[in-house]
Amino acid sequence: MPRRLLPLYLLAGGYAFLLLLPLLVLLSASFRPPEELFRPGLWPQGATLEAYRLALTAYPLGRYLLNSLLVAGATTLLVLLTSLPAGYALAHLPFRGQSLFLGLAVAFLLIPGEITFLPLYLLVDRLGGLDTYWALVVPFAASPLGVFLLRQHLKALPQDYFDAARIDGAGHLAILRHLVFPLSAPVLSALAALTFIGSWNMYLWPLVVVQSKEMMTVQLGINFILNEQDAVARWNVVAAAAFLTLLPSLVVFLLAQRALVRGVTLGGLKG
Repeated sequence: MPRRLLPLYLLAGGYAFLLLLPLLVLLSASFRPPEELFRPGLWPQGATLEAYRLALTAYPLGRYLLNSLLVAGATTLLVLLTSLPAGYALAHLPFRGQSLFLGLAVAFLLIPGEITFLPLYLLVDRLGGLDTYWALVVPFAASPLGVFLLRQHLKALPQDYFDAARIDGAGHLAILRHLVFPLSAPVLSALAALTFIGSWNMYLWPLVVVQSKEMMTVQLGINFILNEQDAVARWNVVAAAAFLTLLPSLVVFLLAQRALVRGVTLGGLKG
């Protein structure tokens, strides 16, 4: 390593440590018995897994995790299924109003999602969908970001690929399946990771539409545990539950970090 780069590496390492410090404190608290919770230092002296056992047995944390997994997985799948053909249509199927649709997709990126919660809630309520899985999934089945990224990526691909496929007699579905899908794998991977993490961490919309403990996602479940009367005496259990909640999104990010960088880069190559 060149000596002139040493200060930059030290600065980057210090910044990374500051970012990881809250996670380390959370992890340390989850292994501490109650009497050690407020003892100085990161490493617990009497490390124990009791907090994890209580988090999984004293509360329905497993059900909350399963609900979040179903919601995040279904939302991610639907976003991929809607974004790919929409991006292809905006990139390679000229039609009247194409620029308008693209402009709307970009405009929706600038609108905070919370603004749409009131009309969405009224619509879901009228359809009798409150406290159901589809109320947590369907409103987010289409992603303006996904449509925009895939449109940009497909627009940057050589037109010769599509012309050759049409000469061979391929229709739009065949082009989507055999050409567009393989060439869009990095962007789709990045979009899947972003969508899964965003859906997994969503709190406000589930708070609006969920009415029973059985339908709570894991973010609502953590809030439920915090509001228990003995939560103050069980901060180690809360920390264990929070760390278990963090693990899936952390694993997805670590597995997809290369795809995230490459996919977002490919998605912004051409206007």
